[in-house]
Amino acid sequence: MQEAISWLNGVPLAGLMLVVALGFTLGRLTWRGMALGPAGGTLLVALLFGDLGLSFEALYGAADPALTVGTFGFCLFIYSVGFEAGPRFFSSLFGGPGWRFVVVGTVVNVVALFLAVLFGEVFDLGDSITAGLLSGALTSAPTYAAADRVCSDPAALAVTFALTYPVGLAGVVLLVQFLPRLLKHDFSAGASDEDEKPRAPTSPEMERAFEVRKEDAIGRPLKELDLTHRTGCYLTRLHRGAEVLGCDADTVLQAGDHVMARGRLDELQVFAEVVGPEVYDEELRRRLPSPRRIRVTHRRAVGKSLSDLGLTQKHRCLVVAIRRGEVVLEPWPELPLERGDVLDVVGPRGGLRAAEEELGRFERSTDETDVAVYAAGIFLGRLLGQVHVDALGVAFTPGLAGGLLLAGIVLGRFQRLGPIHAHVPQAARQLVRDLGILLFVAETGVQASGSSLDALRGVMGPTLGAAALVTALPVLAACLVARRWLRMRPVDTWGSIGGGMTSTAALVAVKRAADSNEPALSYAASYAFASVLVTIAGPTVIYLMR
Repeated sequence: MQEAISWLNGVPLAGLMLVVALGFTLGRLTWRGMALGPAGGTLLVALLFGDLGLSFEALYGAADPALTVGTFGFCLFIYSVGFEAGPRFFSSLFGGPGWRFVVVGTVVNVVALFLAVLFGEVFDLGDSITAGLLSGALTSAPTYAAADRVCSDPAALAVTFALTYPVGLAGVVLLVQFLPRLLKHDFSAGASDEDEKPRAPTSPEMERAFEVRKEDAIGRPLKELDLTHRTGCYLTRLHRGAEVLGCDADTVLQAGDHVMARGRLDELQVFAEVVGPEVYDEELRRRLPSPRRIRVTHRRAVGKSLSDLGLTQKHRCLVVAIRRGEVVLEPWPELPLERGDVLDVVGPRGGLRAAEEELGRFERSTDETDVAVYAAGIFLGRLLGQVHVDALGVAFTPGLAGGLLLAGIVLGRFQRLGPIHAHVPQAARQLVRDLGILLFVAETGVQASGSSLDALRGVMGPTLGAAALVTALPVLAACLVARRWLRMRPVDTWGSIGGGMTSTAALVAVKRAADSNEPALSYAASYAFASVLVTIAGPTVIYLMR
């Protein structure tokens, strides 16, 4: 092993890339629905390799460089956090009931920060161990990354984060699985407010094929049949002879035609009574039209529900999915749109153009990424981080993390640089964010040698116990606030808690418990604001502990 480590030490970047590859693979392994995640797995591998003697002297030399690969990864990651939160950061606060989801997520973070500082003072843990405790309890890579730039002992921070991360991960999953039962939270229950409207249809939308047999439907154009208003269903395509055709208002149905209709189960039953019986048509199934993606940017569309917009009735277009940040929402009539939502829409070409004019703009189909929005954003973040503000006798400098976060929020909110729209596909955003945190975690983890465990001797037990409490108590506080004062449904409460902890594992557990994708709505609203809070929490806990 030592010979292999010595060889890696002589090849620039080889050791760092090996740590990233192994750590990412380890982070994807799951056990009973739990996984360390890319950051957690990479940090464990980095600490192991650092203890075995891996170094970056071949990459940087003996001197301490002003800019490292890890610093570059840090910039990519923190800027990406702000950029992804930008479109929903303000709308989650002021967009209808979303403020309640944000309050719950904020309670989680504020209580966790208070408890971490309290335990840090009681057990005299110091700023670095306390910040690592908070990062691990919340399973928050942004908290860890932001704290690393300002803490007194980055090695102790890394080791504490690695030790407490599994505690936080297991704690979140167990809380979601068992606490709702103890509190008698019924995920299938409706809203607490009697006057609140149902939030979802009685059944999901689906596509079914039908054969045209009813005499009243034969020989008449669709604009006369008015099937959308009569049945609630939308026709996507038609199979006639050897051809599969699109449908528009002038399409005339003929006896024996097979049509593909989309709607809820009750609506499809009505459609069958009007048009004809359901059939199976493999050709219609295979020739599913590709949806166009429309990003919501127009102010007149923000806050309106799908039923208010009436895209089906006005433009014969159907929204089949809504992408809000990292989650995909099932569309239902009462769902209000937010700025930055990306809608998957199917329909005739003219209708799609009309829908685009009403909602915002088409997402480019190309996978090309506007790299300028990242380069310019990081440049702007570096400048903002050096701004010195002196107001009311208080001197303040945002620092590198604050500057990058602010630049990301601003550019993410407006999604443009002058007349140029910033086009960054979801896959590219995920790649940049993950690569950034993995490079940063790998480098800082390797540099935190095994001797940094000395800082935890005598406080290992209190640190792990405190991490468990910092994971559990904020969740209990958030449940109390949500149910006692905000009168929220359990499904919204737990979705908001998962978003507040920025925990994908929590979202998966809540969706499984609720047997529904509905928690994704409150998760997305809470996550957008909480992702900024957890980043700010890193430097904040360092400041409070000094």
